[in-house]
Amino acid sequence: MVERRSPKPEAVGSIPSAPAKIMIMKNPLKFFQEVKQEAFRITWPTKKDTMMGALMVFALSSIAAIFFLLLDQILRFLLNFVLTINF
Repeated sequence: MVERRSPKPEAVGSIPSAPAKIMIMKNPLKFFQEVKQEAFRITWPTKKDTMMGALMVFALSSIAAIFFLLLDQILRFLLNFVLTINF
């Protein structure tokens, strides 16, 4: 027989029947000030980083496209070869 234990009361989120805490925004001005503060903390990528990332995406997607084109052509050739064999 399997022993059933109740969840630990001190563990957060361990009681499935407990309702979620709903936070009510009381001051919209304070909220927007906090959003502005967080936006200033963001470390934006430089133009060089953005261009390098875009070039890497383009290069890797081109390599993947060429790989799948070659794979498709090889499989098409093999399938045509197998289907045209006459016994």
